Formats: sequence, C-alpha cells, structure tokens
Amino acid sequence: MMIVVAETGSIPAGVIDPRRVAALRATGLICDQVFPGLDRLTGIATRMLPAPIALVSLVDTDRQWFASHLGLPERWATARQTPLTHSFCQYVVDAQQPVIIADARADPLWCTNLAIPELGVIAYAGYPLRAPGGEVLGSFCAADTRPRRWDARDLRFLADMAAVAADEVATVLRAGQLAEKQHDADRQRAFLDALLDSLDAGVVACDPSGRIVLMNRALRQMTDVAPGSSPEESVARFIVLHPSGSAFAPDELPLARALAGERVRDDDHLLIGPDQRRATVRAHAQAIIGPRGDVLGAVAAVHDVTERRRADRFRDAALAVHDACATAAPVEAAPAIVRAVAGALEWAHAELWLADQLDDLLRPVATWTEPGHRVDDSVPPVIERGHGLAGAVWHTGRPVCIPDLTGNPAPLSPETVAAGRWGAALGVPVHGSEHPIGALVMFAAHPQPTDPTIITMVAGIANQISELLQRHRADDLDRQLARSKDEYLALVGHSLRTPLTSITAITDLLADTDGVTTLAQVADLHEALRRNTTKLQVVVDDLLDLAALDSGYLPMATGPVDLAALVRDSVAAVRTTAAAQRIALHTATPDHLVVDGSAARLRQLIDAVVDNALRYSRSGGRVTTALTASGGVAELVVTDTRIGIDPGERDEVFRRFFRSRQVQHSSIPGTGLGLALCRTITELHHGTITLTTPPDGHPGTTVTIRLPAGRRRKR
Repeated sequence: MMIVVAETGSIPAGVIDPRRVAALRATGLICDQVFPGLDRLTGIATRMLPAPIALVSLVDTDRQWFASHLGLPERWATARQTPLTHSFCQYVVDAQQPVIIADARADPLWCTNLAIPELGVIAYAGYPLRAPGGEVLGSFCAADTRPRRWDARDLRFLADMAAVAADEVATVLRAGQLAEKQHDADRQRAFLDALLDSLDAGVVACDPSGRIVLMNRALRQMTDVAPGSSPEESVARFIVLHPSGSAFAPDELPLARALAGERVRDDDHLLIGPDQRRATVRAHAQAIIGPRGDVLGAVAAVHDVTERRRADRFRDAALAVHDACATAAPVEAAPAIVRAVAGALEWAHAELWLADQLDDLLRPVATWTEPGHRVDDSVPPVIERGHGLAGAVWHTGRPVCIPDLTGNPAPLSPETVAAGRWGAALGVPVHGSEHPIGALVMFAAHPQPTDPTIITMVAGIANQISELLQRHRADDLDRQLARSKDEYLALVGHSLRTPLTSITAITDLLADTDGVTTLAQVADLHEALRRNTTKLQVVVDDLLDLAALDSGYLPMATGPVDLAALVRDSVAAVRTTAAAQRIALHTATPDHLVVDGSAARLRQLIDAVVDNALRYSRSGGRVTTALTASGGVAELVVTDTRIGIDPGERDEVFRRFFRSRQVQHSSIPGTGLGLALCRTITELHHGTITLTTPPDGHPGTTVTIRLPAGRRRKR
C-alpha cells in the first residue's frame, strides 16, 4: 500500500473516519490516567532496541495523545500531546499499516514534519495499535534522534510490542467497562435503595440460600434497628412471632415459603425489635425468577398495620365497654372494661380506681394482668390523693404518660416498678360531673413510645366509664322517683287508709251508742281508737320528718359529736328490753370517736338500727354493736341473729313503706319507714348504710354504717 502524505495543514482521511473516531473516544484512553502496563512496554522497547524514544500514541482528529511515552523533550512530555503537525503516527492510522522511516530529513515525504525539529525525531518505526474491534486507535512506535536503518529483528520486535500493547489496551478497556458496569450497578443500587427507602412499606430480600441481602429503611424503623447494621445483623436483632405470640418455624417465614415456590399474601405476624417495641405487620412475598427460570432469591413487602390493628382493637374495646356498660352496673362491668382496654393496648396490666367519697381515698374496683406476666406485689387496698400514678391522675385531673420507667418513674416508686417489672405506664382520670372521681391506669412490660393517639383513645374509654357512672346515678334517681310514686300510693292505700278506716268504723260504733252507755263499756273501742290514732300519728310524723330532711327544709345543727358515747347510750337504753326478750347485747367501742354531724339525728339513726336488731331477733339471740375507725372513716356495725333479709330485698328495704316477706310473715308490726329514714340521715352526714349477711355465715343481718371521722374534708 502506498502511503500518501497529506499536504501541510490537512488531515488524512483515515484519521477523521467517523467510525474510527467514535471507537477511539469510546475507549476513554485520552485522559490524564497513567497506564502502568503500557509504561512497562515503552520502557522495554527503549532498552531492547535500543532507542531513545518509545510511544503509545492515540491519534485524534486534531492531536495525538500519548497514553505512554519515554524520551520526549520535557515540554511535550508534560503536555502528553502534540498537534498532528508533529505526528508521524497519523500516517500509520491513515494507512492502517506500519510506517518505517530511516531519515526523515532526507525524505521529501517527511522532511517538513515538525516532529523533526520539535521532537528530535530523525528515524521512526510505528505499527498500528488496534482496538478489540479492529479499529486503528494510534500506533506503538520507536524513534531515534539520528538516522537509523531498522533491521528485521527491530521490526519484528516492534510488531510484537504493538500486539502486546493492543492486548493491554483491551485489558484496560475491559477493566474500564467493568468499572463502568460496576458504577452503573452502584448507581442502580443507589437508585433502588433510594426508591425502596422512599416506600412506606418495609421491603426485605434474600438470596437463593435464604441469606438476607436487603432491608429498606421502613423495615428498620418498624423494628428500631440501627441504621448502620447490615441486613443480616438487622434480622438477627428482632423476633418474628405469629399474631398469637407463638414462634415461627424457619420454614414458616414468608421468605422461606416464597423460596419454596409459594406466593404469600396477607400473612400477619408480630415483629419485636431490640428495644422490645412491637409492630404488627402484614407481609406479601414471592420468589425472584431470573430470565432462564432459575430462582435468584425472594422478596417480601411488609406493611406496618400496627395503627390499623390498634384502631380495630380500640373499636372492639369500645364496643366491649359499651356492651358491658349496657348490661351491668359500673362495679360489675369494671372487670370487662379493664380487660378490654389492656387487651386493646396489648399492655400487661390495667386497674380501675374509684374514689370513696367518705374518706377521700381511691379504692380498686377492678384489675387485670396479662396471663403469664408475674407481679411480685398485690394492688394496694387504698391510694391517697396525689400518691402513685392513680392518685396523681385523680388529684390533677390530667393524663400522665411515662413512656420509659427505667429512668425516672415518678410518680411511681422504684419498688412498684421493680415489683411489676413495668417498662411504661399510662393513667387517665375518670371525670364526674364536677371533679375527677377515679382513674384508669395501665402498665406495659417494656418501654413504649409516647403516642397521643393512645392517650386519646384511653381517655375516651375513661369518658365511657364516666358516662356509665353518671347514667347509673340518673337511673337510680329515676328509680327513686318511681319508688316515691309507689310509696305514696302505698301510703294512701295502706298506711293511711287502714288506720283511718278503723278510726271511722269505731267512731260510727260510738255514734250508735245510747246516752246511758258508760266509758267503761266501750273501753275496748276507745283503746282501738287510741292505737290507730297513734299509728297514724307515727306515720305522719315520720313522713314529715323524711320530707323535711330530703328537702332541706329542716336544717340540722351540726358540730363535733362523740359517736362512741352515742352508741353506748343507745345500747344502754335498750338493755332492759333486751333482757326481757332474752337477747344478749355485746358492745365494743373506743373511748371517743368524733364525727361531724347532728347529735340528735345520729342518735335517732343509732336507736333505729339497734331497735330493729332487737325487734327482729329471736328470743335467745344476740345483738353485737361494734364501732371502729380506720383511714378517716368511722364504721358502725350492728349484727343480729334475727330472721334475716332475702339478698334480693337488701336494697328494697330502704324504700319507704317496704317490708320484707320474712317480716310480713312474722307479723312483726312496723311502718316500713325506719330504714328509709336511716338512709336519709346517713346520706345527710355524707355516709353510707348497707345490709349484708353476717360474716360468720349464721342467720341474721349485718347493718354497716360508714361516716367520715372528724371534720369532713373539702375538695
């Protein structure tokens, strides 16, 4: 092939061939990078030929770039490039064959090339440097600064070195391609990671062996795994359980099932992170199939349904509370309420406390502890205002949330936290119409995040309890109103009409007597008239007394009263009657026990209760009267061995004119107003009165009256 040298300033056609130029620039070899492999080849060439200059030249459309060079003058060595006016290598590219020059100065074809004066090139031997695709990128050449006749050995050596250089270029290109692919893979991985981390759903993937290779941010956050942890380390730090709490077998996990070929859908399970935080999740999983049908691994999408499940549980809890409130009294509904609330929260323990209006103390109405959770101490019988979690909530009327009891557990004591092994606590007040009347408190076994939604939901349950209590009170008032109507019907129908009928009949008989009838002759009629008049007077007096007390029309003069002295005096007043009936009296009182109230009304109350005990006791029986004080409450307990009261009638006996079946059958006289008056007096003293069976199980009745001891505390 004849070599055609372009005119000065023109570029050979082969150099600017678009296909070749594209191949050259695609290599990325025209750069500041140093290629040690090519440097070794130019070094070998200068030593073996020997020759002062050796180059790996890449020919672009306007310059030649030296991927490796040895022996160039410093200006060009630093620049690593020359214009094409200084290039013999461009002709190797154009001809696609070796160019051999013994003395460029003496040859008209080459003598004008600026490589002669600028680079000192006199003799030149260059071989094509080919890309893996065959395109000529430049040349591998040697040059001498004096005329030289290149022998066959020199040329074979240069041809071999050009081939080796082409292999090195191919290696560099492959390395670059691999680096580019790795870079692309890294970019794709970064893109995929960013995409996965932007998802609300958790994503986890494994390789064919089941080794976890990917876990996105959402799943890490679900389990509170440290951001720097590897996927395998992350998985090892949390526990996967069935919704029931039982452990998964290895082949039951969604990824394992997906690797086995199953398409997993809507699989619910529980994740427990390293801080014991629980998340309820729903997983979908399937195998990752390659283009050849081989299993590359498996991927699972995990959706956090904790809030949804919690909302469902709270809805169910609210319904359970509603049902319990609709079918039972507050105290009877309380166990179902605390169980429902604790179950909805998935917390380990719950307590409902209500205030005792007498002693201003909280008392537990119901408690519930998760099966399997061991508590080292029992719930205290009372809590004072401001003490403990329940007392603090009751006192302030505001919720208290302690997300982590391992630090400062106030207002709980460290002993309480340790005994219950609690990690978190929440208390909300139960409000009455004017002020808090109790507290609903819960404890979790592990620290919990502060969640306003939970506080709001539990406060809603507490409001339901409050509504139940107020509705129950309203129902009581309705029942009392209905009973009042019945009582006054009974009053007109029996308690008043019966004695009035007798009085009318007697006066008619007396009117029919002649003028000579003496008083002695109608003494029995006179006695009957007196008896019925007295009975009617008692009924009227009691009714007026009750009405005056209920309405507040008859105010009570109150002050410090020694209740112990009143009890002793009342019992002493009936000793003669008791002895006549062969009834033993047993009395136990402290020396003094002061309450705030009306001495006259309290004596009336005690007399009525003691008199009832004697009246309804059998001959040979016993009446025990005991007065004690505890926790700011005076408690009077009167127990007899009388005929007793049916349990179903214990509340009814406080109705006006109500008389139990046993009393009616025994024909014991009475108006049915005594216990109604007792209850009114007790309630006016802010106390309670109840009837129960004696604790020893013997026949009879126990009347318990509880009154605030000392001056009543203000709220």
